[in-house]
Amino acid sequence: MLYDFNMLSGAQVSLLRFDKTCITPEYLSWLNDQKVMRFSNQRFLKHTKYTSLAYLDTFTDSSNLFLAIRMRDNLQMVGTITAYVSENHATAEIGLMIGDQKHWGRGIGLDAWRTLMNYLLMELGMRKVTGGTLRCNVGMIRIMERSGMHLEAVRVKQQIVEGDAQDELYYSKFRN
Repeated sequence: MLYDFNMLSGAQVSLLRFDKTCITPEYLSWLNDQKVMRFSNQRFLKHTKYTSLAYLDTFTDSSNLFLAIRMRDNLQMVGTITAYVSENHATAEIGLMIGDQKHWGRGIGLDAWRTLMNYLLMELGMRKVTGGTLRCNVGMIRIMERSGMHLEAVRVKQQIVEGDAQDELYYSKFRN
């Protein structure tokens, strides 16, 4: 199913479909910034306009969502958020990147996360939304916990970050 909406609005952000016009030099700089990608496996890849267009194409004719996070007041893009939807199971997994570091620690990620999570649960009727992060990614843990998600599973020492083995944490929230 393709979901029909122009924009999802949060308190601080607007979520709009990510399209090829979003692939700017600034966006590519976020993807290739080791600080921005510190906790993501994307840090091992070199991102180009071509690889970004190829990734964008994976969302064509799918139920998955790839959205640009834009500031509500001026529509400046500050990050992206995805939802990988399993219609058969009525579940969705969210992923988030705030690329513009000037907006870190200001509640932008939480607002985007809550906005998409509520849309998935309340508007689309997903029964469960999930998200994962590494134990060392304190900011992402706060976002998931403050959005009402609960720790569901831990994969102990699953990934290496800066030489240290880190647990992967999986959070979830059910509609009911």
